[in-house]
Amino acid sequence: MKTYIIYPAKTDLKNGYYHVSDDSFTNAHNFFDLSEFESLTHQDRLIYLLPSSLINNISYEENNKISDENNIANFVSEIDTQIINQVSENKFFIKNNVGYVLKKTTYEKINAQLSSLKCKVILIPDYFVNNKKTEDRITEFNNNYLFSFSDGTGTSVDSNSLEDYLLLVKKSLPNFNPSINIQNKDAQDTLKNFKNKSKFSLGAFAEQDFNALPNFYKFNVSVKNLIKRFNFSRTEIYLYTALIVFMLSMPYILIAQNNKYANTYEEETFKVFKKIDKNTKRVVTPKAQIDQLINQIPASYRTKNNSYNNLEDFEFLVSLGDKYINAVDINIANQIATITIKDMPEIQYQLISGIANRFNVLILEDEISVSSSLASGLIKIKFE
Repeated sequence: MKTYIIYPAKTDLKNGYYHVSDDSFTNAHNFFDLSEFESLTHQDRLIYLLPSSLINNISYEENNKISDENNIANFVSEIDTQIINQVSENKFFIKNNVGYVLKKTTYEKINAQLSSLKCKVILIPDYFVNNKKTEDRITEFNNNYLFSFSDGTGTSVDSNSLEDYLLLVKKSLPNFNPSINIQNKDAQDTLKNFKNKSKFSLGAFAEQDFNALPNFYKFNVSVKNLIKRFNFSRTEIYLYTALIVFMLSMPYILIAQNNKYANTYEEETFKVFKKIDKNTKRVVTPKAQIDQLINQIPASYRTKNNSYNNLEDFEFLVSLGDKYINAVDINIANQIATITIKDMPEIQYQLISGIANRFNVLILEDEISVSSSLASGLIKIKFE
């Protein structure tokens, strides 16, 4: 695993320098675009030091009893009068009782570029390179002077602004007595009243626990970034695309298939009823329509034929189960019905035929054959 510490040469974030753990972060190397780091693997780590001059940070006590979103909302309402541009033009973060304000266009620009990398990314203000809790520090880095305060806030200024900024700090913090790590002689003269010295090395910075520090990086989810991050081959891309298409289309295929089966069932059921009554236009509920067919028998015929005074005899057809009936031919005149059944469970058929007399039905012919415990064939019955 390699660790890279990179930082822009200027606040336009176009190019800059980087140090790598291969040489213990000793030498500074130039880079011209972040795409140069796309060869880094998932095991590598990249620490991007964002210029503190681009970030406003204010000491703010978090409320641990409410959500992060509510904390940020309260933070924004507290400082909105101090923000020069519109609130919506900024990105806000809170970490360790410090609130951060970063221009949204700047944040989105750098975050979008970093999202194209496969390695682990940490985006952090540069003043944290020599930060220490409960201690104020001034560190020379990247031709700037980083002020790191004991409350977790900080900033960076160039050499031309060092003296003026120092006067402002002394005015607001009369007891300001930082530890310094400065190489520039002019800056040393400006800071000559501060005797405490601090050690500084990028190696020690890279070894600390970054979970305790603010990380502004958030991966931008997109097809392009996902392909780069997971390093998919062309074959894998085609395969995953096909799987996604299949997963999205499968519900529609199943629905279409079910509709097809439903239509087939409806058509076959309609054919059965058509054989019973030529006037049948549509099959909705088989049992109800059998009742309707019975009601079509003229009342005068029922009066002449005493056996039809009780028309519940036709319930025998219902007892067979409409899904097992392939065809029914009813001859009202001689009170005989010929029924063709298919794949009815043998036990069910034996049970129904055994109690046929309860339906006032006489079985005249039984040409039913049984195969694999399923009964199929023709049965002729007479309504007594």
